[in-house]
Order: sequence, then C-alpha cells, then structure tokens
Amino acid sequence: MIITCSVQLYLPPEYMMNKDFLKEVFAEDKALLKLNQVSRINVPLYDELSVANIWPMMKSDEKFMMYFPTKMAKGRVPDREYMFNILNTIHPNYLQALITHANDQRNSVSNEAIARETIEVTDDWWNALNSVPFISRK
Repeated sequence: MIITCSVQLYLPPEYMMNKDFLKEVFAEDKALLKLNQVSRINVPLYDELSVANIWPMMKSDEKFMMYFPTKMAKGRVPDREYMFNILNTIHPNYLQALITHANDQRNSVSNEAIARETIEVTDDWWNALNSVPFISRK
C-alpha cells in the first residue's frame, strides 16, 4: 500500500523510523514537524556538543521527545543533524546558550593550556622539516 501526502514532513533517518514509532505518530502520541516549521542549524563539531553528551540531558524533556522514537536500538543515539534541528526548533535559546558556552570555553584558553599545546622545535629540526615539501591529504 502506498500513502501519498501533499504535506512535506521532516522525518528522522531510516534507522530511527520503525513501525513502533510510526504507530505512535499515527496515534498522535508522537509527532512530526512540517519541513517549513524546522529551524535548521549547523552545530560546531565539538566534543562537548556531541549527541552522546546532549542526548542524555534531553531525554527527560517531554516536548523534545515528542519527535523521537520511544525505543531505540541499544547503544544507538539519534542522528546528529536531526536531533540538533529538532532541538533548535523546540528550544532555540537553550541550544544557542550551549553553543555560546562551548565557544567561550574554547576561546578562553589559559596560558597553561597554550603552553601544553605549544611545540618547540630546534633550528636543525625546523630546517629538516622545511626541506621536505608538505603534502596534505585534505
């Protein structure tokens, strides 16, 4: 059976779409957003902004969880893009505060952190490294 719909919906990735989730959507226990309702965002790829870190905090938010399956495969987390787009649509101020905090933490590097990241090179090593052409794979 093929169902066609003139409304364009923002669907989670296939691995999150299962029959139980669709049953919950049709019973209106869960919901889907229309494409034009979604406030899309590109979240920086910081460890502190990973799905694994944010997902456990958001699982208790009923309004947010309306757009996610009740059950997911063990060890699976939602798709990054889908999760952050839903979060930005439902709680834009919260997500912006998370991003701002992460940026502030990364940009307020102390002298000790700078010293740990600094690599000192002798003149001999510098000359040896510069004598070979640099080729990047990116």
